[in-house]
Amino acid sequence: MIIASLIMSPKSDKRQSVVEVLLSVQTIASLKPGCLHCDIYEEYGHGQKILYLEKWQTKEDMYKHIGSNLYLRVLNAIELSTEPPEIFFHEGPETMGIELIKTIRTTRDKSEDA
Repeated sequence: MIIASLIMSPKSDKRQSVVEVLLSVQTIASLKPGCLHCDIYEEYGHGQKILYLEKWQTKEDMYKHIGSNLYLRVLNAIELSTEPPEIFFHEGPETMGIELIKTIRTTRDKSEDA
């Protein structure tokens, strides 16, 4: 199982927009093959961070999702954050960050250009 987590602090006037975007992704992603769980958690009070959490059966399922147009919605939501997001991918003892997204999307973009 792979757990993908994203913690972000959206601008206060964009918070509702970010939640709506993540809800739209959650609805579709939860129906994708290999998606075991997809949730959104909101912090209230100081900071008001949002946690977007996905659990995937295999790396391949998650990689396919990250490379999809649907995941672009998540990346666009990140742009509305007041500070850099915390992004982690957990598989057993191994944890990766935003560099995994860059690697997958760069590889995907190159193969689409061909």
